[in-house]
Amino acid sequence: MDTLTIGGRTVDRAGARAFARRHLTDGVGWGYPSYDGFDAAGALGPLVDGDFLAPVLLGVPRLAVATYEALQRVRPVLQSALDDLPPELSLLDARPADFRLLARLFAVLDGPGMGGVRGTVLAAVLHRKRPRFIPLHDERVRSVYQEGAGAPVPPMTGRSWADFSTVFAQAVRTDLERELPFWEVVAGFAAGPGISPLRALDVVAWWAGAPAGGRPDGDGDTPAG
Repeated sequence: MDTLTIGGRTVDRAGARAFARRHLTDGVGWGYPSYDGFDAAGALGPLVDGDFLAPVLLGVPRLAVATYEALQRVRPVLQSALDDLPPELSLLDARPADFRLLARLFAVLDGPGMGGVRGTVLAAVLHRKRPRFIPLHDERVRSVYQEGAGAPVPPMTGRSWADFSTVFAQAVRTDLERELPFWEVVAGFAAGPGISPLRALDVVAWWAGAPAGGRPDGDGDTPAG
């Protein structure tokens, strides 16, 4: 069996490819194409209020008004860091200074008044702004990178979001680099808005993180991701 390693999971490569193709071509109700095509003309531009609503299109079940308002309050801090990250920057080409800027972005979650904003929400906001550099993050992807004997990212307990964001991104970069031709093929499946290899990796990681028995070809998965 030809396998694919992503985070701490080893999965069937053909199964991953089949799910990704389905997700990116006829996945009605999935994150693609709604999230990836949302306000595509302004996706790489400055943060606007609409950007803070984008997580809903990735399956975030409830975006509270307090969460939206908290994101609005930290918009100047987020925009300042984004301004120093070129829109075309790839995670594969990131330098230490770029990872420090990534940490600065997620450090807002360590500050006061952000209790309603989770890493999943902030990552969904920011990935659209720098789609080749900022990884998406949700519970399924977290499990792939943090659970199991081979998981490359230590537990979150006691760690700041600023620190976690860089450790997680570096682990994702390892997978992205090792299997780049595969991620490029997966990205090429996108039938509508184009996606980056990094987004392709997220699609497969989300599938790989499904509960046991729920991912032979994606037919048993609940739309999200």
